[in-house]
Parts: sequence; structure tokens; C-alpha cells
Amino acid sequence: MVKPQIVRRDIAWVALALAILPTAAININYLIAASEGYVPWCVPYWDSCTSISATGREGTAFFFFKSTMIPIAFVYLWYWKLADRALAVTDHSPRIITNLGIIACVALICYTLALGAVGDNFRTTRRIGVILYFTFTYLNQLLVLYQIYKRELADPSRQLQLALCLLILAIGVLTLLLDVLLDNYDDYDDAFEWTLALLIHMNFLLAWWGWRATAHSSPLLR
Repeated sequence: MVKPQIVRRDIAWVALALAILPTAAININYLIAASEGYVPWCVPYWDSCTSISATGREGTAFFFFKSTMIPIAFVYLWYWKLADRALAVTDHSPRIITNLGIIACVALICYTLALGAVGDNFRTTRRIGVILYFTFTYLNQLLVLYQIYKRELADPSRQLQLALCLLILAIGVLTLLLDVLLDNYDDYDDAFEWTLALLIHMNFLLAWWGWRATAHSSPLLR
């Protein structure tokens, strides 16, 4: 069994890694794909010129995306396991967050492996994989935040995390409405995808701040 203080010390840095590594990977991948001419030059966060998936289908970016995102998937899983164990010290029943994390991890790996492959089955795998990855990662962020609020842990980031989670939810609902209301919604869909990915990883940055702060204020989590 991992000692609480070891879990506590590690989790903040794993959260920081998840704020930096996936964001860096997808943006570097875009630069590689654009430099090789597979996607246009633009600012995808508002130009909506290409999807994240399109940047990893061909050329050097095809190999870069797979070689970075598959290891990162296991970093996600490591983080959710550490979060489960850290919260277990305060009477949370472990494994719920880990189990959801396993689903998100497997979904991300399936999506990554299917990227660039031709055929309807691979297209379906990519679509299901990316939806499950984003959905369960977001749900786990909410669940961890709920446990922090429930136990009244001295986490200075929790209000910002809540605001960011609500913003992500609002954008998600907005995309559904726009998809129904606008005939040309596809012109904006990619920008929303890039933005949601960035916001989800910003939440890990806030979590890094929160875990570091609670390590000093909560005896149970030191």
C-alpha cells in the first residue's frame, strides 16, 4: 500500500505533467503537420481550420502523436489512481475514480491507435474513443472536485476549478445547440474541440496548485 505522504507528494507533480504534456503534444503535432503541408497554417483555437485528429493522420506527425499520446494515457491513469488513494485517506471509497480513469485511458489509446487508419470501423473507433476520453476525463475532474468540497479540504483552487468545469459544461451544451441550429456548424466545430481540450488541461494546472496547497494545510493528506 502506498503511504499517504508519498501519494500526496507525487500527485501534484503528476497533475502538472498533465497540464503541460498533452497540451504541448497536440500543439507541437499541429506545427509538425502544418510544416509538412498536411494541414493549413492558422490558429486552430479560433480559426477552426483543422481538427486535432487531422494533425496526426499523416507524415511525421502520425508517429509523433502516437509516440506521445499513448504514454500520456498512462500518466492520466497514474494520476487518477493517486487521486483515489489521496482521497481514501479522508474516508473516500477508492477505485471509483480509478475505474473511470481506466475507461478514459483505454478510450484515448484506442483513439490514438485508430488515428490515420482507413475504414469505417476505424472511423467509428476514433469517434467513440475521443468522446469517451473527453467525457470520462471531465467526469473524473468533477468527481475529484466533489470529494474535495465534500470533505472541506483547504484547496484554494477549488472555486476556480468549479468555475472552469462549469465553463466546459456550458461550452459543451452550446456546441450541441449550435449543431442543431446552424447548418454550417462544421465550420466552427474544430475550434470548439481545441478550446475544450485546452480548458480540460488547464484544470489539471489548477489541480496542481490545489494539491500542493492542501499538502501543507491538511494533516490527513501530508
